Amino acid sequence: MDRNKIENRLLSWDQNELFYRDYACRKLEGKSVEDLLQRKVPAEWIQWAADPAGIDPDKTENDFFRAGNNISIVKHPRYFPYFEHKHTFFEMIYVLSGRCRETTQGETVLLKQGDLFLLAPNITHGIEAMDDSVVINILIRHSTFMDIFLNTVREKSEISLFFLGNLYDRDKIPYLLYHTGSDEQIRGYILDMAAEQLQEDGYADKITCALLTVFFHQLTRRYAGSVETPAAVQSGTQEHNEMLQYIMMHYQTITLSGLAEAFHFSTPYCSKLIRKISGDNFSRLITKIRLQQGENLLSHTQLNVGDISSQVGYKNPETFIRAFLRDYKMTPSQYRKSKLVG
Repeated sequence: MDRNKIENRLLSWDQNELFYRDYACRKLEGKSVEDLLQRKVPAEWIQWAADPAGIDPDKTENDFFRAGNNISIVKHPRYFPYFEHKHTFFEMIYVLSGRCRETTQGETVLLKQGDLFLLAPNITHGIEAMDDSVVINILIRHSTFMDIFLNTVREKSEISLFFLGNLYDRDKIPYLLYHTGSDEQIRGYILDMAAEQLQEDGYADKITCALLTVFFHQLTRRYAGSVETPAAVQSGTQEHNEMLQYIMMHYQTITLSGLAEAFHFSTPYCSKLIRKISGDNFSRLITKIRLQQGENLLSHTQLNVGDISSQVGYKNPETFIRAFLRDYKMTPSQYRKSKLVG
């Protein structure tokens, strides 16, 4: 499907949008909605329109992702009632046409056509799009970070630091905001990913992940230095994320004394700083990174456990297996089998 066709499809009115529009307009004008409630529509449409406060505010990945998929792209229904919620995955909000209001932790931002709002997991937020505007939601599994951003994390970009901070920093940056305006290249990638999601074959998710990787590189190339973050972000967050980035680049061999030397700190001060940043001591933080990298390799490669153990920094495979069993409640081999079954 070419870009014009997918854009026209996204701009067209879905049946649920027509229902929400009729309901919202009737309520705004003080008119009865009784006849709308008699329509043969899914019960949840009526429930959500009549009582948005009753919508479950805690969304998990299983609510939005097909089994085995890492990315889900959906259109935010026009006239869907505003409600605050949070979820366990990363979300990108892209305004294809018009505008919307995004409220994040009590801070409201007006998003215009071409704006891209990158939201962290477990952040309370809500979207208000009560007109003909079209808003696209790109949802990314939390675990997909290790696969998609394994290379981009080595760059000193706002996106890589944002994702790193949300994985390991206690003082997380809740969002990034890019103003891409009428940038046809950025818009094109969004449309290409939306079109790919409609393929519903064994290649669609892999191609979408590849497109998203290139998309983030292009976003960084074209808009580095012009990213907006919340005014309340602590001044130390950027420096903290740079330290996390350094750890991520050297996690296989890094030592606490080596990290302290790289940042010109004393070892005791560096130890305290790591605990302040991540909530973990240095040893535990390195273990978490190594195991998450190991999890990614188990899920996306055919490497044996011994090779994976060596690649993530363990000299002895048994040490890796014991650490993995402690954190994941199953051995690496059991974990790989469970992913194949899923």
